[in-house]
Amino acid sequence: MTDAPSQPQRHFRGFEPLTANYIYCPNQFLDICVPNCSRGEVRIVAYLIRQTLGWLDENGQPINEEVQVSYRDLIEKAGVSRGSIGPAIQKLVQSRFIRVCSTGQSKATGRSGQSAKYALRWSASSTFTKSVDEFDGFFVGEGHRTPIPNSFFDEIIPTETRAVVKVVGTVLRHTIGYQNQFGGRRKSAPLSYNYVQRYAGLNSRSGVSEAIAVAQERGYITCTQAGQFDADRSQQSAACYSVRWFAANQVVPISSKNEPEDRFNKRTSNGSKSRPVDRFKKRTTSKTDSKDIHKQQHVASQETEAAIQLLLEAGVDRAIAFRLVEKSGPERVQRQLQWLDARTPRENRIGLLCKSITEDWSPPPSIAVKNRQKSIREREQIEAAKQSQESKRVAREKAARAKRRERLLSEWDTATSEQRKAWIQTAVKAESSCVIADIIRRQGTKAESPHCHVLDAIAAARKLPPISVASDSPRSSIGYKVA
Repeated sequence: MTDAPSQPQRHFRGFEPLTANYIYCPNQFLDICVPNCSRGEVRIVAYLIRQTLGWLDENGQPINEEVQVSYRDLIEKAGVSRGSIGPAIQKLVQSRFIRVCSTGQSKATGRSGQSAKYALRWSASSTFTKSVDEFDGFFVGEGHRTPIPNSFFDEIIPTETRAVVKVVGTVLRHTIGYQNQFGGRRKSAPLSYNYVQRYAGLNSRSGVSEAIAVAQERGYITCTQAGQFDADRSQQSAACYSVRWFAANQVVPISSKNEPEDRFNKRTSNGSKSRPVDRFKKRTTSKTDSKDIHKQQHVASQETEAAIQLLLEAGVDRAIAFRLVEKSGPERVQRQLQWLDARTPRENRIGLLCKSITEDWSPPPSIAVKNRQKSIREREQIEAAKQSQESKRVAREKAARAKRRERLLSEWDTATSEQRKAWIQTAVKAESSCVIADIIRRQGTKAESPHCHVLDAIAAARKLPPISVASDSPRSSIGYKVA
């Protein structure tokens, strides 16, 4: 029988970074269960791990250690065929991977049906083992756990062949499964075909090659360095593989899983394939050009995806991120994200963020003070800019007035006594103030720097710009009195 995927494949965008959406998976799942158990058995154990360790309370304890499991759950969510469920569960109980908490009962007259409850089996031994014969439950001591992205459980194990799951699990185990003394984890690891075949329990090198090719083609893993074959064994090197991480500039389609929202939720991804349609579409009865509609939808889509990506980067689960943006809008999401650090969350940072978005909290006091200070600074900057512009305008006018004055003084210097006398008389006649008119008369024709009203009279006579171009005073009529 061909080991084919049980469900149609979707495009895989990459594993999400280990800032959220992962499970501290027991290493024995990858070391013992995946290499030695059947595909159905692996999928059932993976489903129980996901349901048990994916939802923790505030103290890091599983909310539900006993998982109520129906046939429909195992078929639709875990990807197990109906005929394989019974034998797989029986084999897992015998192999000490799981235990039965309560058996299910079928629906009958006067009696409702009830699903069975199962739980992961934990070992009481203080010794960690990689032997399937010595395995007596998952190790509960310190260490021996690997942060595995949720998408491995939600998207790969329920849908992929056993060989592909083994290859991807091997790469995960030998990269992020190793941590140095400084807390860093491997990005890639050298893995020869022989080693992958032995570790994963695959039957042949051709099977290894085919599974690696499929895993690379679907975007689960990537080859960071090609292997090298050489007649000299000392010059040979194994190919290096790493898991393919989700790129920061990508936005994935969002799906949801119905989980309780009021629990202390360890942020995890989800398994539903539903996608949002017609997000944030403004309902209107007016007709709009089709090009404008496409532009509006494109802009709305970009804003929505940008807000969702910001929530994902903050560690929010993909399903919750979509619901928040759909209900509250991208503008509110971005605003509350900007204010998050100012609220100084101490424990449940993501929970506080989600609640602030849902309830549209007002800005924290520090932000309100900063906003007031910013508003004051902006007003001061606007006022300073206006004053600067006014000062520049006045300076330009002074410079232009000085230039015009210099030009008119040169006319005064070269004029005859009769011309000067005529200009003085014109200025006196045009002046309404007797005091100023008397000052102009006393200056006489021999003054080196005549009164500005005399200079305006010169400008009118010579058809030159006066010292004050725009003047509302009576002397502006000088130009009409001088022929």
